Amino acid sequence: MARKKKHTEEEHENSERWLVSYADFITLLFAFFVTMYSVSRVDGKKLGSAVESLQRALGSVIAVQISQREPGVFPSQVVPIKFSLTPIEGKPYSAEKRPLVEMAKEIQDKLEKVSQERADRPEANLANQIKIIIEKRGLVIRISERLFFDSGDASIRREFIPVLDMLARTLEKVPNHIRIEGHTDSVPINTPRFPSNWELSTARATAIVRYLLTNFEYGAERLSATGYAEFHPIESNKTPEGRLQNRRVDFVILSDKEMESEPQAEEPHQKKDSTSLSL
Repeated sequence: MARKKKHTEEEHENSERWLVSYADFITLLFAFFVTMYSVSRVDGKKLGSAVESLQRALGSVIAVQISQREPGVFPSQVVPIKFSLTPIEGKPYSAEKRPLVEMAKEIQDKLEKVSQERADRPEANLANQIKIIIEKRGLVIRISERLFFDSGDASIRREFIPVLDMLARTLEKVPNHIRIEGHTDSVPINTPRFPSNWELSTARATAIVRYLLTNFEYGAERLSATGYAEFHPIESNKTPEGRLQNRRVDFVILSDKEMESEPQAEEPHQKKDSTSLSL
């Protein structure tokens, strides 16, 4: 009798077993949406602090730190921008780029000093308006439009001349070619002085070059001015925030390799020979 009862119990089927799998699925789905919601609500300030602490622990070298997003500032993320002597790709900087790294560190130190001297003026917070990048073409010092220029104008603002002087003195003895690039957003301009953004972006770059040549010992052959209008954006021109970031001036200190593609000044005898060949 006991054997028969056991056999009967083994043959009994649980018709509600599917509820276990269903409950597990609902639990996993709930966990997934909670995770997605948490990611979308990241505290940028805490994330930036965590990244900064991690990079300091790994021996990073701070080149530029930008902690907040404000109108006309860089970058679009709140995570601090860092430099390390070992790039993210895991390849060390070449001997050619190491001087650029040292220059970036020097500029950062001087920017911090100038910012401290102007601490009583929040609008002059340089850390929120200047970004330093090392890329293929060399060292790029990216400056928000509002630091040097009023909207729609190409006259350098007097209150920020000390910042330009600091950059000029730092770059004065650098042998590399320096290209000043003016950029605008996609909003058209049409004034008697600036019929389009081409004229505005070029005029801003030229104004800085003229100031460097007038007040410092720069060889004219080391400088060039370029206007790109709205055609080299770093953010989308579809949003006000993106347009604010696109209005900028870039100081580009070309690497040695990049300088090879720049037009070279000819010696007098070379000009004469070139003229005679063209006749």
